[in-house]
Amino acid sequence: MAPKAPEPDFIAGRDLVERAYRYAAGVYAGPGLEEGAELGHPVAVAELVDAAGFSDEAVAAAFLHDVVEDSPTETADVTEAFGEEIGGYVTTLTEDTSIAEYEARKDEHRNRVLDGGSVTASIYLADKLARTRAFIKSGEEIDPQRLDHYWDTLRLYAGRRPELPFLSELAGELPELEPVA
Repeated sequence: MAPKAPEPDFIAGRDLVERAYRYAAGVYAGPGLEEGAELGHPVAVAELVDAAGFSDEAVAAAFLHDVVEDSPTETADVTEAFGEEIGGYVTTLTEDTSIAEYEARKDEHRNRVLDGGSVTASIYLADKLARTRAFIKSGEEIDPQRLDHYWDTLRLYAGRRPELPFLSELAGELPELEPVA
């Protein structure tokens, strides 16, 4: 088991953000996690959202954005622990697993998140940016279908909501994931 990472500095003294971090840390240390799921990803997303100046509710939702997809946690659990606003963000950010086909599921999710407003759309973009940076750092090759999904996300969000944060960073960093010919 990996040593426990120190708590991120930006959560100190912020009750809601600290509770969300601790909740996520408990989920990611618990049983039933999806393979490869780890706390470092939601921490990276929350850090981006916080640095962009979003509310504590948005930062909390960023910490929690993948707990339903990555663990046995249900959206109702998040709503019960954090209220309707954050529970609603997490629900919007959770893929509809009843859509079996990858591209259809990603398309529905991408559009639903964008239609959910600037908070969910920004967390979603922060997610894509954090994952892009993780792939770049690791040198691991990204699945072409996933890379296509990231490009589709960038095009859709830049076209419909060009004022959203993280778009320019994503546009600048995604090319680094393209396979070398």
